[in-house]
Amino acid sequence: MPRKYARDTCEGMGYWTKQELLTLLEAWKAAYKAASTGKSYSIQGRTLTRYDLTEIRAQMAYLEQQLNKLNGKGGSVRVLMRVRR
Repeated sequence: MPRKYARDTCEGMGYWTKQELLTLLEAWKAAYKAASTGKSYSIQGRTLTRYDLTEIRAQMAYLEQQLNKLNGKGGSVRVLMRVRR
């Protein structure tokens, strides 16, 4: 059975399977939940700084766009038209 891929030609990111996109989206959702509790924290002298919420939202939007492309939804449609004179 052939695998279906989402191709991102603009960003050159390569191919994603639907399952990969769903897995990444879940990871970014978890990051969003974690970042909503605070940007950074320290434990025993070590500091962890999380992604900014706007960066996480942008990444989630990108992944959702790729998932929509894979499912045949959304995306831009380019229409070319010639005018005869």
